[in-house]
Amino acid sequence: MISRFRNLYGAGPLHLLALLACFAIAAAGVVGLYEDSFGFKSVVEWFIAAVLVHDLVLLPAYSLLDRVAFSHARDRSAVRAPAPRRRRTVLPASAIPFVRVPAILSGLLLLVFFPLILRRGSLYQSITGLTQNIYLGRWLASTGVLFALSALAYVIASVLRRRSGRDAAGSSDAPARQRAAERLQTPPSRRGSPPAP
Repeated sequence: MISRFRNLYGAGPLHLLALLACFAIAAAGVVGLYEDSFGFKSVVEWFIAAVLVHDLVLLPAYSLLDRVAFSHARDRSAVRAPAPRRRRTVLPASAIPFVRVPAILSGLLLLVFFPLILRRGSLYQSITGLTQNIYLGRWLASTGVLFALSALAYVIASVLRRRSGRDAAGSSDAPARQRAAERLQTPPSRRGSPPAP
């Protein structure tokens, strides 16, 4: 029965339950916004502004920044023939994801919390009674931790890649080494002689 459900729905029953729970939470949020007209209006304005600003300003900006930042990085393993001299790459191609991921996460944190990071939340202190002075330092600390963890992950991945490369090279050289050892063990008189009939 579960396999038939999976064939019809495309996933398991737990996926459907999780999806229904997400819809219920979203519906409860929308109902709560309808009760407060000011809140609903501000959320709609924020959503429209976020979509427009993201699609018209942020997406082209960070796509261009990504292209400029990583345009000179190339995978050295993809180079087959000696090419003319190019500028040395600052960053190997294998390191690009380890820079992109913390940069994207830090940018998302900035996007979500920028009114508080830049101390532009005029109602925040009057509503919560808390100060906005801590957000800039916490965002910088979070960014530093993200990049440090990413650098550590890159070092671990590089060590594992080198180790697996050495293991693969060693396993490919094993038959040649075995043939050389057998050749050394055969007497010199039989090395050049033709095989016996």
